[in-house]
Amino acid sequence: SRTKSKRPDPFNLIAALLLTHYSPPGTVTRTRLETFVDPKWEIVERELRSMDSYEKPLLDLLQHKDLPGANMLSVTGGNGVFHVQIADAQMNWHQAFDPEGPSDTVEVWRSDQGFEAPQNWTWSIDDAATLVRYYYQHGKPHPDYNWL
Repeated sequence: SRTKSKRPDPFNLIAALLLTHYSPPGTVTRTRLETFVDPKWEIVERELRSMDSYEKPLLDLLQHKDLPGANMLSVTGGNGVFHVQIADAQMNWHQAFDPEGPSDTVEVWRSDQGFEAPQNWTWSIDDAATLVRYYYQHGKPHPDYNWL
């Protein structure tokens, strides 16, 4: 955790919010990256809630903007289906999952390479927002959820 943060929000451990945008279906595929430095929670939540599994399927929160792949949270999906995973300092990934949930496969990301996951590895927007907010404030996985 950080000490003497120069960030305006002392509960924000996030150095950068990264979004990946894809062109609409039926058009030439183009990718556009968007970055918010030291994002406020309101921006993170707005972007999370507006995710689309085709045009805006990827959201990353980085604790260190120059160190992607470590100390970060990644959300994939949109349209009510979200997959949340966290990388620690050693770049080991951990996924939030519900051990009691159904294991049938659901489509999470529909553009570019796409992504499918077992349903019990995906979350509603409200659960995804809870997971993301906890990471935003604490920089670690939410302790009330299962991680593997």
